[in-house]
Amino acid sequence: MKKSTLILSLLLFASIVTVLYLAVDRYITRSSSPNFEDQVILGEMTMMVLGNKQYQDIASKETVYAIKQGVSRFNGVDPASMATYIVSVVTDIRSYIFTCVDRACTDVSNRSWNYSRYIENDPVLPLDIVE
Repeated sequence: MKKSTLILSLLLFASIVTVLYLAVDRYITRSSSPNFEDQVILGEMTMMVLGNKQYQDIASKETVYAIKQGVSRFNGVDPASMATYIVSVVTDIRSYIFTCVDRACTDVSNRSWNYSRYIENDPVLPLDIVE
């Protein structure tokens, strides 16, 4: 009887840990993945970035490799604010992060920048496919 109780206890513990892990993983994924409404907003923001003077200055001086869209709902002050939407312009020198300048998102601006993978790595495309 003791051995079966131990086995059942271990199975119960393992299932609780698995459920907790999956719940946290799902929450984190949903917090950083754009839904359909987010994709529409990010698409319009990307068009605003492409027409922005700051972007045009960056594109004239550096090689633009990618424009990435992102959303982060970990903004603790106001999770529904426009600050959760970002458009990153990735160049050979750094990544420039554009966000909305106001709550109505009448314009976008380069608010910060960070490391670019292209400093140390080659572009991904064209793909080297060995057949």
